[in-house]
Amino acid sequence: MKKNAAPALKEQVYKTVKNRLLDQTYKDGQVLTERALAEELCVSRTPVREAMRQLQKEGWLRYIPRKGIVVRRLDEKNLTHIFQIRTALEVLAVQLASTSITKDQLELLRLLVEQQKKLIHHKDPAYKEFIFSDTEFHNIIIASTGNTLLRSLVEEIRDKIRRTGINSLYSHANRVQEAADEHAAILDALSDGNTQEAVRMMEEHLRICYTSASSYIATESGEDSL
Repeated sequence: MKKNAAPALKEQVYKTVKNRLLDQTYKDGQVLTERALAEELCVSRTPVREAMRQLQKEGWLRYIPRKGIVVRRLDEKNLTHIFQIRTALEVLAVQLASTSITKDQLELLRLLVEQQKKLIHHKDPAYKEFIFSDTEFHNIIIASTGNTLLRSLVEEIRDKIRRTGINSLYSHANRVQEAADEHAAILDALSDGNTQEAVRMMEEHLRICYTSASSYIATESGEDSL
C-alpha cells in the first residue's frame, strides 16, 4: 500500500496543478514555488517537485535563471500551430459526421447547445462549465465518425485545445454567446445532412476561436510589458 501511495500522490498533484494551468488559475508568467504549492495543496514538497518536473517536460512550465519555475506563455506561434492541426482534424471530423451521425448523437448535441445558451444568462461567466460542454460537443462529432485514429489524434492535443478555448472565452464578454450560436449553426447543418454547410460552419467557428484567442494573448502580453 505504501509503495503505491507516493506515485498516486504525485499523479494527484500533477493533475491538480495541470488543471489550474489549463483554466488559468495560475496565470501565464506566474512564478510557482515548491513550498507555496505544497502548502496550498497540503502535501510534502516531494510530489510537488516531481509533478513540476513532469509539467516542465511537457512544456507547461519552464525554468528561468534567477527567477525560478514560471508558467510558460502560450505565444502566437504555438497558438497558430495548435489551430492548424485542430482545424485539419475537426473539419475532417464534421465532414465525416455529416453522413454518419445518429439521431441520438444529434439529440445530445442539441441538449448541449441548450445548456450552453442557459450559461449565457449566468450573472458571472461560467467559463469552466462552458469549456466542459464545448469539449463534449466536439467529442460527440468526432465519435460519430467511427474513426478511432482521428479520435486519438484529437485527444493527443485535447489539453492544448482546452487552453486555447479558455483564451478565446476570456477575449470579450460576448464570446460565450457567440460560441453557443456557432455550435447551433454546426448542429443545424448536421441535422440537415448538409456536408458543405457543416464544413463551412466548423471552419468559421474555429477561425473565430483562433482570432479571439490571439486577441486575448496579444492584450495580455501588452499589459505585462507595461
